[in-house]
Amino acid sequence: MKKRTALAIDIGGSKLFVGIVDETGQILAERKMQFQSVSRQIILDSIRQLCMPLAEMFAPDRIGVSIPGLADPKTGVWKEAVFSKVRDFPIAENLAALFALPVFIDNDANNCACAEKIFGCAKTVDDFIWLTISNGCGAGIFLNGQLFSGAAGNAGELGHVCVTDEDFLCPCGNRGCLESVAAGPGIVRRYEAAVTARKPSLSAKTIAHMAEAGDAAARAVYEKTGVYIGKAIAAAVNILNVPLVVLGGGIGMDSSLYIAALKKTVDEHLYATANKNLTIVSTALGYNASLLGAAATAFIRGSKIPFK
Repeated sequence: MKKRTALAIDIGGSKLFVGIVDETGQILAERKMQFQSVSRQIILDSIRQLCMPLAEMFAPDRIGVSIPGLADPKTGVWKEAVFSKVRDFPIAENLAALFALPVFIDNDANNCACAEKIFGCAKTVDDFIWLTISNGCGAGIFLNGQLFSGAAGNAGELGHVCVTDEDFLCPCGNRGCLESVAAGPGIVRRYEAAVTARKPSLSAKTIAHMAEAGDAAARAVYEKTGVYIGKAIAAAVNILNVPLVVLGGGIGMDSSLYIAALKKTVDEHLYATANKNLTIVSTALGYNASLLGAAATAFIRGSKIPFK
């Protein structure tokens, strides 16, 4: 019998990654592009450009979308992304009209958690946190073997836990949030403050390479990043009592630069007696986690089609 396939769409803060994924998690084809700027029309035009040839070639029977921010899976609306400023965008309705297929959306961290549960290192774990650290920060939470969404569907906003008294303004409007200091723009901002210089082309990935090459300021910035992430993880684990935390996203994948500081901070803030044997690992799915998560969500929710 032919395997089902999904058109998976991973919308990032600065890039678009799309592919055809089968129900075993195999990526049959993929396409990528960078955003020079972000708006509703740019997103739709970019999706049409990359996805239409794939849809014609593979004839998927559903579409899954990873949203970088608040999403309403029931209505298919992208509610808000503080990084790109996209708000109240009925993206599922738009894509359903474009491709004539059912569309399933969710927050990227929730989708990543679903992918890790189905395809990755959490297959046998019922309770865990997935933490995305990229251009933004967010978490997907599994409790008792089910994705936990919260009363309004917005659970897991770990990026907006306060981790410092330092005056770092977060895109959400608050100060000292994890996202303001540990996400890509926050890392760049802290490095520039440390060296008192601005470089227009500087990125968190560039600073990571500099840290790997021995740049003292870059290494210090990434070590402090581990402290910030460790505080947020300890707070979440103290509340939820999960045995596993999975790190993902571009900065999550560079965890070798800060994992020692992260684990030391977790040990300092965790109620150890209540949370024995906590494991913190980088995702087994690499940079494909959100794409696979979009497909996983489409397969999981495929029996309840919100858009046709």
